[in-house]
Amino acid sequence: MKILDLELRPATADDAAFAADLLTAVYPDDPEDPILMRHSWSVNELGNVIERSIVTREGRPVGMTTLRHTPWERMPERYGRVAAELLPDLRTPARLDALFAHLEGRSRADGTKTFVAWAWENDREMLALLTARGYREERRERFWECDLVANRDRLTAMAEQSRERMRNEGITILTVDRDADPEKFRKIWRMTDEAEQDIPTTVPHVQTPWEMFEQWMRSPGLREDRMWFARNGDDVVGISMLSYPPVRGVVQTDWTATARRIRGRGVARALKCETVMQAIALGIDRVRTDNDGENAPILHLNEEMGYRRRADMVQHLKPAG
Repeated sequence: MKILDLELRPATADDAAFAADLLTAVYPDDPEDPILMRHSWSVNELGNVIERSIVTREGRPVGMTTLRHTPWERMPERYGRVAAELLPDLRTPARLDALFAHLEGRSRADGTKTFVAWAWENDREMLALLTARGYREERRERFWECDLVANRDRLTAMAEQSRERMRNEGITILTVDRDADPEKFRKIWRMTDEAEQDIPTTVPHVQTPWEMFEQWMRSPGLREDRMWFARNGDDVVGISMLSYPPVRGVVQTDWTATARRIRGRGVARALKCETVMQAIALGIDRVRTDNDGENAPILHLNEEMGYRRRADMVQHLKPAG
């Protein structure tokens, strides 16, 4: 399909490396790992309807487009995500506008009722484009970075306090590889689903299928000896883990969650402290994380741990009608 001076072809798994290079070129402060990108594509395909295309110009790959939504039978509200990106030297308003027009048309024909698009708050070109196309800001994802060298003493003290509190609470904190329970991952899956339901959101949460969760846990950036989780008796009541990019990028929180019945007892703090103390021991100098802008408890915890704000990612919505 031809759009202006660009052409689109279906993307394959082998295009994930180009997609990672593309996003790294456009957003060099947020480098994408090609191995993790390929894995994330395989995970998302298990639980979503996805159409990815590679944008080419004169036979050379120069961009990417994505349409994605949860199967409509599982999300009757019908929110559909649209995204388009081009290499910096070709990233003009006219080209991006034409790509978004194409995506919206395909998404509308597929049954989408509300388009969803994301943009960094410091990406003036994308923000201007979305505004011109009728999108309006809905909510924000806050991104953070913690200097582990500068905050080592603070984090060490917090970790020691958390370990003592967990002992007093009768809660065991350990890495997944040290736990012999054959059902531990299914317990983590069920606890994760409960936690996801409580994250502030506009697009409704839909339960992650077991197959998708299982594949997620096999990410090349994760290791069982670096996944920290909490037990209260036979129950799994929390988890936190950092993803370590195999090729390039910054170590960052992959997921932190706690069961409802355990909240307020310092479990999330204890888990996050263990992940960063382990990172320090491994020689990592900084870690990143992100959270919904209305998730007050975790935002407060980030500040206590010494995380500093980076640019927000802004969610935009537009009626498809």
